[in-house]
Amino acid sequence: MAAARDLTLTEIVPPAVGFWVFGFGILGLFALVAWIVGLLDVLRARDDLDTRQKSGWILVIVLLPILGTLYYFWRRPTLDSEREKLFRDQTPR
Repeated sequence: MAAARDLTLTEIVPPAVGFWVFGFGILGLFALVAWIVGLLDVLRARDDLDTRQKSGWILVIVLLPILGTLYYFWRRPTLDSEREKLFRDQTPR
């Protein structure tokens, strides 16, 4: 019977797999942060939305985590304070 030898990590998992796992892990971390920021934005910063609108956005973000969050950030109306800051920053002095 042949003697058992120790396997190295590169013999078990090719190095390219580690790259993809790391890359998708970072991408997943960014998606998680965006998801949390989206939920907090709906719950805390959006005083202009009524309860039905907040509930709708929360359902969209929770049921479709990545697409719902991207859609929220793309379609959300800007607040008056954000709009005023943009105008103030763009006006020449």
